[in-house]
Amino acid sequence: MNTALSLLRNGWLEAGALVAFSTCPLLGADDAFRVDADFAGGNIQVVERRGDRVFIAPDQRDTQAGQWWFNWSFRLRAVAGQPVTFVFTGKNPFGVRGPARSLDGGTTWEWMGGSAVRSLQHDGQPAWSFVGRVPTGKEEVRFAFCPQYLESHLRTWLARHAKDPSLSVEALCRSRKGRPVELLRAGCLDQTKAHGVVLLTSRHHCCEAMATYAVEGFLETVLADDAAGRRWRERWQVIAVPFMDKDGVEEGDQGKFRRPHDHNRDYNTQPLYPEVAALMKLGASLQARVVATMDLHCPWIRGEWNDRVYIVGSSDKATWENQKAFGEVLQRVQRGPIRFRAADCLAFGTAWNTAKNTTQGRTCSGWTSERFPAARLTTTIEITYADALGIEVNATSARALGRDMAVALLEHLDTSSPSR
Repeated sequence: MNTALSLLRNGWLEAGALVAFSTCPLLGADDAFRVDADFAGGNIQVVERRGDRVFIAPDQRDTQAGQWWFNWSFRLRAVAGQPVTFVFTGKNPFGVRGPARSLDGGTTWEWMGGSAVRSLQHDGQPAWSFVGRVPTGKEEVRFAFCPQYLESHLRTWLARHAKDPSLSVEALCRSRKGRPVELLRAGCLDQTKAHGVVLLTSRHHCCEAMATYAVEGFLETVLADDAAGRRWRERWQVIAVPFMDKDGVEEGDQGKFRRPHDHNRDYNTQPLYPEVAALMKLGASLQARVVATMDLHCPWIRGEWNDRVYIVGSSDKATWENQKAFGEVLQRVQRGPIRFRAADCLAFGTAWNTAKNTTQGRTCSGWTSERFPAARLTTTIEITYADALGIEVNATSARALGRDMAVALLEHLDTSSPSR
C-alpha cells in the first residue's frame, strides 16, 4: 500500500486527488493494457495475469472471516479494440445481466447482458469470464458488478437543485475517516407547518448502489412541480441519508458482513459507526414527529426473492399490517417499469427473515420500529440489483421505482393509522 492510500483512508486527501488504492500491480509503460481500481468506489484483486487473460477476484478486505460478498469495480486502460479476458474463479460474482460497463468514467452505466459471461473450468475450479475492450475514441472503460452510485453522483444531482428552496443539505456527522456524511431535508422545511417527518436511508451496506438511485427518485418526486410534489411540500418533511456507510461507498468496500459487524447490525446501546450513532441521536430528538421510515437495500446476487423488489416483514404484528397496507398502495399507484407486487412482502419467519438474521446486532428497521411506535410505516425494502421479474433494473428504472414509492407513501400517510 502506498502513502496516498494511507492518507486517503485516514481522510486527509480531498475527493478527486490522484491516488492509488487497489491491490493490483502497477504495470510498466510498455505493457499493452492496465487493470486497476485506483478511483472512488474501486474494488478488485488481480490474482494473476497470463498474456491477455487476467484472473481477478472481489476484494474482501473488510469482510468477516468465512463470509464472501460479490462487489467489484475496476478500470481497463488499453489500445482501443484490444480484447482482454477477465476470469473470476471460485464463486460466481455476476448477476443475471452480466457485468455493468461505463464509458464515461463511472458517471453512467449499462448492462453488458448475461450472454457476455462464459462459464468454464480453471485448475479444477468453476470459473466465469467476460471479454472487455476499450471502445474507439476512449482511453479507458470501467466494469462493475452493478451500476455505481458515489458521492460524485449525489453532487451532480444536488447541483441541479442548488436553488430549490425546498431542499437543504447538511452533514449528519463525519465518518470514521473524516468524510462528511450528507443529510438532505426535502419537502416542508418549516417545522411549524410540517405534519411529520419521513426518514429515508440507504447504503447501510455500501455496495448496494441501486438503492440510492431509488432514493434520488424519491427526492425528485418530493421536489417535483406536480400534484404529488406540492402535496409533499405542504405536509411532510423528508430527512434522507443516502450513504449510511460513507467510507465504504467511496473506498469500494463490500460493506455486507463488515468486521466485526456491519452498519445494519449496529443499532445497539453503543454503536461503533459515527453514522449510526448520529442517526440514533437524531431519531431521539425527533421522537413522535417521525411518521414513516424507509431503509432501502439490495439483496443477494440472484435466486428466489432476489429477482424482485420486496418488503421485509416485521415480527411486530401492527407494523406488519402497515407494511402490507403500503404494499397494496404501491402496487396500485406504480407507473414505472419495475413492478412491485403486493404479494411480495416477505413475512417474518420466511426464508432468511428470521431472528437468526439479527444475532450480530439490531438492524435499522428494528431500531425504528421500537423508537417510533406511532409511525405509520417502518420498513426495509429490498431492490434487486439487475433484474426485477424480467424488467431491467438500471439508473432510470430504479429512480422511477423511487418515484412510485414516494407517491405510494404520500397516499399511505394520508389514509393510514399509527402502527400502535
